[in-house]
Amino acid sequence: MKTQQTIEIERALVRRTQEKVGCYGVLEVTIGHIAGGKGYDRCDYVEFDTAGLITCYEVKVTLSDLMSNNKLSYVGDKNYLVVTGELADKIEEINYNLGGTGLIIFNGENLVLRKKSSKKVVGIGEKAELLEGIAKAACRDASKYYLVED
Repeated sequence: MKTQQTIEIERALVRRTQEKVGCYGVLEVTIGHIAGGKGYDRCDYVEFDTAGLITCYEVKVTLSDLMSNNKLSYVGDKNYLVVTGELADKIEEINYNLGGTGLIIFNGENLVLRKKSSKKVVGIGEKAELLEGIAKAACRDASKYYLVED
């Protein structure tokens, strides 16, 4: 079950994407066997633009969730961890290694970039899997919208 903070962060990500020209996003994207992995990755939010850049966002609101066995799916050209301000402070306290992953803080209303993501090379096969996952998630969400009873 999603927390209210998680839902607020997801809404902020969607609003942010809608403000960008030529950029699109979808929640909860399941991606196939990326880079020979043993199963599926699920990314909380994936954004893509008309230039072909795919950015993945993982949303965490508690340190225990961040440190849990739940996989963080950093499979995009750029990848970000999106957290609350309180969790960002804890991440800095414990010196959590983000590597090339960027960090975005949700301040209760807006998303604030704390650390830029480095760009990684995503192969054409991996990119095709990402795009397939995006298409499936978009179809799932469209079905939910159109099948809602009035």
